[in-house]
Amino acid sequence: MALSSATLVFDILLMVILAKTWGNRANVLIAYLTPVLLGNFVLKQIFQDPRPDLACSTTYGMPSGHSTAAGAIFITVMVLHQQHVISSSHFTLFYGLRMPLQAYSRIYLHYHTVRQVLVGFPLGAVFALVLYQYFPISAKKQEIPRKFVLNEIPEQYRLIRLQNEKFESLMV
Repeated sequence: MALSSATLVFDILLMVILAKTWGNRANVLIAYLTPVLLGNFVLKQIFQDPRPDLACSTTYGMPSGHSTAAGAIFITVMVLHQQHVISSSHFTLFYGLRMPLQAYSRIYLHYHTVRQVLVGFPLGAVFALVLYQYFPISAKKQEIPRKFVLNEIPEQYRLIRLQNEKFESLMV
């Protein structure tokens, strides 16, 4: 499970980096996170479908979160390629083959049933397609502001850490 989760984190980071502009990056994250969060926190509680008997997890399995993410990433790659943000056909083909295989691996490893995966993958794909209608990808290329990466991100982290320390001191 850890390897599969690590590959999904790597995949979404790669998609965000390849998106080229801050607007595209935000839209990619929205199109990826919305179906995954909706599936994991809302739909699993609605369906309450147990995982296969051999699964180690005690949480509900419908829809498969990894398959939902795979569907969203699959559509993200296709949209980035269609909008000429990703120009490599090999890259697109690689993800076009890999994402369905990742969804299948959830069945093979007995983390999910076929039905849970068959609901998860299209759920992620459909939600990503719908969200890209409202949060489109643009082919404009723009460099990441170096100042933002070097200054703003560490500053935001510092502020969050300070807020956590204040909260913890209030709890004592």
